[in-house]
Amino acid sequence: MSAAGTTTLILALVLALPFAPVRSHSADVLRTFEGETVGRAPSGFVFRVARESAPAHWVLQREGTNSFLAHLGEPSMRGGFSLAILETPLPAGATFVSARTRRAGQDGSLGVVWRLQDADNYYLAKLDLARQDIGLYRVVRGNRVRIEGEDDLELDPNAWHTLKIVQEETDIRVYIGGIRVLRARDRTFAASGAAGLWSTGDAIAHFDDVRIGTEKDEDSRRGR
Repeated sequence: MSAAGTTTLILALVLALPFAPVRSHSADVLRTFEGETVGRAPSGFVFRVARESAPAHWVLQREGTNSFLAHLGEPSMRGGFSLAILETPLPAGATFVSARTRRAGQDGSLGVVWRLQDADNYYLAKLDLARQDIGLYRVVRGNRVRIEGEDDLELDPNAWHTLKIVQEETDIRVYIGGIRVLRARDRTFAASGAAGLWSTGDAIAHFDDVRIGTEKDEDSRRGR
């Protein structure tokens, strides 16, 4: 086979792998949902529920050319919550996780989880756009404890918002749209664990561009 033919074959094989995460560099992972089947749950995630009597409903949806993961909550699931946990192992030395998020219904909250040991033990940044509130929590044996919070956000309740969490040792910082809104210290979960997405059972919530990596934020660069 000629060199040109070999190149064409390699390119075709790469394009046939839509589920592979896109890596910006060796320590970072970017998970998008382009090229996946609308109406189905995506590959690469494990789905879990708590305090719910039925499985959660996570599916791929598309607006124009953009695909995203949707949690389709129901009023009957109020009081429960759902997790979409990335199967991709966290990179060595990972210090942050982020995701674009959007509330598509009137009820419920959404969030990002990290240092997840299992479905009952993890950190959670929970965004409630109806109350304009964000909370940082530790969840231990299924019990949620608020570490820190902010309740006067003044965010557009219908827009996409990027949640980003940076954790270095016990120092935790939470950002919305690049602006730090919370900072706290906690030593509950020292192991890196897994990362993922979180929704209350009644929420219709959208997620996209899930990123994990070692990028330093402004606080880290300034030594604050």
